[in-house]
Amino acid sequence: MSSAIGVKSDPAPNRVLLHIDMDAFFAAVEALAYPKLRGKPLVVGGRPGARGVVATASYEARCFGIRPGMPIGEAVRLCPGAVFLPGDPPKYLHTSITLLKLLRRFSPLVEPFSIDEAFVELTGQTRDLKSGGEAAAAIRTAIERELHLTASVGVGPNKLIAKMASRVVKPCGLTVLDHEGFRRHFWPQPVTALWGVGAKTATGMAALGIHTLSQLAAAPRSALVRAFGVVGGMLQAMARGQDETPLIPYDQGLPVKSMGHEHTLARDESDASRLEALLFRLTEQVARRLRLGGKQGMTVTVKLRFSDFRTITRQRTLARPTDEERFIYPVARELMHHHAGGKPLRLIGVSVSGLFESRPPGYLFAEDQRYREVMDAVDSLRDRFGENVLTKAKTLTAASSSGIPAASHIHHGRPTPSRPFEPRSSRPQR
Repeated sequence: MSSAIGVKSDPAPNRVLLHIDMDAFFAAVEALAYPKLRGKPLVVGGRPGARGVVATASYEARCFGIRPGMPIGEAVRLCPGAVFLPGDPPKYLHTSITLLKLLRRFSPLVEPFSIDEAFVELTGQTRDLKSGGEAAAAIRTAIERELHLTASVGVGPNKLIAKMASRVVKPCGLTVLDHEGFRRHFWPQPVTALWGVGAKTATGMAALGIHTLSQLAAAPRSALVRAFGVVGGMLQAMARGQDETPLIPYDQGLPVKSMGHEHTLARDESDASRLEALLFRLTEQVARRLRLGGKQGMTVTVKLRFSDFRTITRQRTLARPTDEERFIYPVARELMHHHAGGKPLRLIGVSVSGLFESRPPGYLFAEDQRYREVMDAVDSLRDRFGENVLTKAKTLTAASSSGIPAASHIHHGRPTPSRPFEPRSSRPQR
């Protein structure tokens, strides 16, 4: 299916942007790896009886009302006969990297937005949005032919319109929107149709008499700023289709603000030794990522989710930047115990922010230099033989009966790039 809405033959548009959105990505990759799953309702995110949420669902599963972000238990209730898989991040990442390489054949300006989304800029390579749509069709065909997956593509004069256009027709859609087409299609829709507006923001707008995107676009900016702060003005600009965010090619990189890991426990846990074992394992992984990235951080943040799903984050700034777990862990441990107060936890996360480039080894004292040599040797062994080739006894003794995962099963936190045209509400990956 495809559509072209509000496209003019303007010979010199300012920009031509594409947004590539892979269809039910995780489920599609699993069906590609296991052909017997094709055509079946498939849910990725966890198995029946396990805690977690739906990361993505095949379109066959969506027919039963299953949606990303839904608790696994509810998905089982809606479709008991669905196939439930925990997910395979390395496989998805490999496919995502292959996709980026494919897109680079069409333009050097490719920016990954998430593991299953990317922007491509064709400004200067195509005459107008219409020819950009023709290029988008060629990209979609190449994805299907080479990766055996489908994608929905949006084409627009900026990243915002291209992204919103990509969801007009799904799956396997192609939609081209200029500013006029954007207004015609989206302005009659509720404010929740605007990317970044969730139920809470919509409720606040309803109190101002704003229900549709056209009303948001026409509302007094001062009233929006009073109600929502600077975000109010940003949302109004987005409702008008205004966005000047540049595309940043992935080979140039985006500034990493933090590095972190988190893990959802198999059951609510209040045993201090077991929680400490998991926290130490997470801290080890964060420190290793810092060293691999050539970074040191100043601020330690702990994320705690309680049995009632209440989630808090608490942080503390260190005296000096570090990339070593021996300095990160004691701070994280104190934060966890002080703010958990012995209550059962269902999720723990730890991250380090305030990042700097690592200093050269020469700045270390002799005893620190010896410790770093040991850590370098451990990192080298783990690079070669896997994360679990060396494991400290602290994690083994407390984790043996608690279901605490090996390092390879811990969820990795994602770097947080700065994106000017957001605000962005939390949303599950598709």
